[in-house]
Amino acid sequence: MHGEHSAPASGPAAQTGSSQDSRLAYSVPEAARRLGVSPMTLYREIAAGKLPAIRMRDRVLIPRLVLERLVEEAIAAASGGGRDA
Repeated sequence: MHGEHSAPASGPAAQTGSSQDSRLAYSVPEAARRLGVSPMTLYREIAAGKLPAIRMRDRVLIPRLVLERLVEEAIAAASGGGRDA
């Protein structure tokens, strides 16, 4: 069990949003890698209340749907379809 992994977290499946990754939430470092930002950027957004996160004991998780919504809103704002962006 210890040496077996289904897919590397930094591999192509982690980068493309492939349907192979069915997790509901990501750690802050994983989410940061997927978005191409630093983990500290995400921690600051969470602390400011701008990015919803789940806290479980000493872990902070960001739901996959939150990441998807963040990207969709950024695309809409960049294409002129955003509201008060």
